[in-house]
Amino acid sequence: MGSTAHIEDGKRELAKDVDRLAHLGVRLLDSAEGGIEVASEAKSSLVSEVEGEKDPDPILLEFQAKCS
Repeated sequence: MGSTAHIEDGKRELAKDVDRLAHLGVRLLDSAEGGIEVASEAKSSLVSEVEGEKDPDPILLEFQAKCS
C-alpha cells in the first residue's frame, strides 16, 4: 500500500481496509445513484476446476472455425 502519511488520521484504517479488499480481488466502484458498488473478481476453486476440465464440443469448434 505504501505510506498513509497523506491520509487523515481518522481515515487511515479505512484506507488499509480498502487496500486489503483490493488484494482479495474486490473492487469498490462509484454507482450512478451516488452509492458504492462492490465487484468481485474472485472465482471459487470449483468453478476454476470445472472450466479447466470441460471438453470442447467438436461441432462448436468446427462452426467457430467456419465463422473465423
